[in-house]
Amino acid sequence: MKGTWRWSTAAFACAAVMAGSIELASAQTPDALQQIKSLYASAAYEDALSAIARAQASGRRLEFEQYRVFCLVALGRTAEAERAIASVVQTDPSFVPDTNNMSPRIRDLFTKTRRALVPEIAHRLYVEARESLDRQDKAAANAKFEAVVRLIDSTNDAKLQQDGDADEPLLSELRLLASGFLDLSRATEARAAAAPPATRPAAAASVDITAPTPLKQELPAWTPTDPLMRREFRGAVRVYISEAGRVTDAELAPSIHPSYDRLLLAAARTWQYAPALRNGSPVASEKLIEVVLKPR
Repeated sequence: MKGTWRWSTAAFACAAVMAGSIELASAQTPDALQQIKSLYASAAYEDALSAIARAQASGRRLEFEQYRVFCLVALGRTAEAERAIASVVQTDPSFVPDTNNMSPRIRDLFTKTRRALVPEIAHRLYVEARESLDRQDKAAANAKFEAVVRLIDSTNDAKLQQDGDADEPLLSELRLLASGFLDLSRATEARAAAAPPATRPAAAASVDITAPTPLKQELPAWTPTDPLMRREFRGAVRVYISEAGRVTDAELAPSIHPSYDRLLLAAARTWQYAPALRNGSPVASEKLIEVVLKPR
């Protein structure tokens, strides 16, 4: 999707005042962010990138990085812009830039890159929350569970605004689990606060969740005949597993190679698992399997 750059009257006025003079901009706008904005508005993208590099020691890094993305996209350096967006999301997964101040092209790029990273970040936060819970650090665990919920909610909101699709199954499951832990923790704290000191529970009840275990998970052979294909390819397949341990669906996340994708999906739908367990009871789940093709 191609975006269009829309310049406000204020931006044109700022560009006229700048007149291409970096020294004048520095003298009139001592604030680093304001200088970067002015350079960007005057289409001095390379100068803006240099100013961002000098300002990295400041405490407003995410705002600087947002303008780094703007400049890189304007210069046609899309791959670098994606890496800059990834750095922003990894630094603060909940950060969502003001879409009113960006072109449709940048908004789509940010949404696409962020959406690709959020499942991994949400899963990592969830695992860290469980580890904190295992250490009986309820405050840290609750903070991480809340971060998971906020991150997924902000991602779903952005996705609905973008294309109206339904929630990602993995994110929905992580949100359900994180919310369940939070509800249990809050209920336990409420009961403990209401009970007499002598009858207060010593610790919150635990929720035991066990991941699905492969029983049959063979990858199809990769034997390319084209010399150009005899190199390494990487990707992943996500399988959706029923309470009985059967694969109900499979999807590429992302594609590995067109000639191998069809074989992989067909094989994945025949895999079998010992189902995931929640407090000893089978539950539906999903599993992401990374695939690395190395020709023999």
